[in-house]
Amino acid sequence: MSSGQPGYAVIDVETTGLRPSWHDRIVEVGVVLLDPRGLVTGEWSTLVNPERDLGPQRIRGLTAAGVRHAPTLKEIAGSLAGDPADRA
Repeated sequence: MSSGQPGYAVIDVETTGLRPSWHDRIVEVGVVLLDPRGLVTGEWSTLVNPERDLGPQRIRGLTAAGVRHAPTLKEIAGSLAGDPADRA
């Protein structure tokens, strides 16, 4: 970024449901990196194997077959929290 100012990230998360107390889990993560002016500088997304039933599959358009071989949240946590350049 030419201004030297840090940008920001917009994060979208899809889950198996809306109640953590019911053990709902993440099934998809998307991150868009933006510079201070709001211009996109990078994107990253992945399906996530929730290691449980997906719940109503028609709601988010994902299927159990589609996430079966996806990485788990534990497997992507380091990449998600790490340097954005490593995800490009």
